[in-house]
Amino acid sequence: MVVMPSEARTLDHKIRHERRQQDALALTKETRMKATQVEHRRRQHRKQTFILTQTTKDSPGTMRQQKNLADRFKNASRKIIKKLKNTRRFFNEERRVLNETREYRDGMPSWLPAINFVDIHFYTYRKRGATISERKFSYLMPKLYKSLVEYQEIFKLLLNIEVDFADDPFSSYNKTRHELIGKTLQRLYSTVAEIKENMIAVNVPVPQVNKSRNLQALEQKVDAPQCLKNDYIAFRAYGNLLNNWYSEFRCPRGKKVITSNMRCASYEAKLKEKKEKRNKNTER
Repeated sequence: MVVMPSEARTLDHKIRHERRQQDALALTKETRMKATQVEHRRRQHRKQTFILTQTTKDSPGTMRQQKNLADRFKNASRKIIKKLKNTRRFFNEERRVLNETREYRDGMPSWLPAINFVDIHFYTYRKRGATISERKFSYLMPKLYKSLVEYQEIFKLLLNIEVDFADDPFSSYNKTRHELIGKTLQRLYSTVAEIKENMIAVNVPVPQVNKSRNLQALEQKVDAPQCLKNDYIAFRAYGNLLNNWYSEFRCPRGKKVITSNMRCASYEAKLKEKKEKRNKNTER
């Protein structure tokens, strides 16, 4: 086969053109590979930086750990406050079924436990290395636990009191009081168990509550009027206890809620009055 000079030039030009295209493709592919490797290195660098940042934030003693610790105590407090609220509500509703007479409204017998809410409300929480939620929980919950366990013992004794000379009207009352005391004890057991469970969950020691010697003054064989009097004193004191504890949790000292809420303002004003009166008696 004979190739003319003009055709030979055309063929050479075609071969050179194909080589240039192949070289351009090879160059483009190599450039892309290098760009991909650079981008991959950049992403790896960014990822490592993020991991280091996260590790630094999550290290012991940082703000995040303190927040998590505070949240544990806040959640435990919320559960207990909710339980206390329901205990208080049910008791206030059910105690209305008993007829309370003016004749038995006075009295502060020795067998009734005294809870100093003045000292509790105005207590200064000072403890290094702990959040305010932890400090409040560690101070308040053992006192709440102890006070409720003490009333458990009182209601157990009231439930087993023997009444002399009971007439028909008192027999009807006695049946109702047994129902109320039984329900009160059931809710007390449940509330005390809730407090204990949450204290254990956040590693706060559960106090050992010994039976008070003063309970010996609560006689187990009485006449009907004395039984009525003991009931009223115990129910009134327990109702006040639940109200005060609930107010203490809902109206913490130094918070704006004290001034914006009438009940909280009334609660703190009452405690301030008691505190001032006690200080005057001490000065004398």
